[in-house]
Amino acid sequence: MREKTYEKGEILFDEGRPCERVFIVLSGRVKLYRTSSSGREQILETLASGDTCACNPGSPVWCCSSTAEAVTACKVWFLSRDDYVRMVGASSKLTHTLNRLFAEKIQNFSNLIEEVSLKDVKKRLVQFLLQMLAAKGGRKKAAGFRPSREEVLFIPFTREEIAQRIGAARETVARQLHQLKRSKLIDIQPYEIVIRNKEGLEKLLL
Repeated sequence: MREKTYEKGEILFDEGRPCERVFIVLSGRVKLYRTSSSGREQILETLASGDTCACNPGSPVWCCSSTAEAVTACKVWFLSRDDYVRMVGASSKLTHTLNRLFAEKIQNFSNLIEEVSLKDVKKRLVQFLLQMLAAKGGRKKAAGFRPSREEVLFIPFTREEIAQRIGAARETVARQLHQLKRSKLIDIQPYEIVIRNKEGLEKLLL
């Protein structure tokens, strides 16, 4: 494993280039995205501490399907493809873990395709907020906290990043957020969104 640091905005690898390394994020955030012919970005996922880009089963002809960019200053570990292949071949437990990881990534990308192609922007945005709320709820439940009527979500993303994640324009996301606020479903604070009416948000997805 080799350690390397990146500043915000630096590229870790480019879409279409041969996949020669697997990386694990130690600190900071890294976004994986694809760029359309018009130059528009679609974020596939955002990696945080402990996450990995691992999507290559070890094929020497595999090419990166996305670009990786540091969203914040970050530190990562790199593993060469050859070392990666040797590790997989030597450990059935690692192979099983990677198979589960690949299956989860496929499921996540399938959900993303469904959301972008079948749902309007408002539903995509609401789904994004509810998913963040569910993830927070899971962490609080594991820690023994009881859910409250109003939940405060810390939003580590800019509106531009949210727009890229759900496949929409930044201005559209801003407009939809303010519409949800006017409907008293959410409240907007600096770096935070308060979920005021979870049931009301869920009804918008029906």
